[in-house]
Amino acid sequence: MIINGSHLNSTSPDPSDTVLNRPPWVTTTLGCFLIFTIVVDILGNLLVIFSVYRNKKLRNADKGIPIHAEEENKRCQQEIVTN
Repeated sequence: MIINGSHLNSTSPDPSDTVLNRPPWVTTTLGCFLIFTIVVDILGNLLVIFSVYRNKKLRNADKGIPIHAEEENKRCQQEIVTN
């Protein structure tokens, strides 16, 4: 309620003005979506942990880096030295 424009001098907003007027189904849908996303993320991470635990080939992260990248790095360094 505005009386004599006193709301212009106020530093804190009126709590009733800051409430979003959303239908209840929107809040419920967003909440369910966030909960579903969190549950799926946790299950996905658990599957990755279980896969690494079961498969020894997945435990070594160094095999993910291609060998030719090191050779390419050495070739670039040699070109810099020769130029």
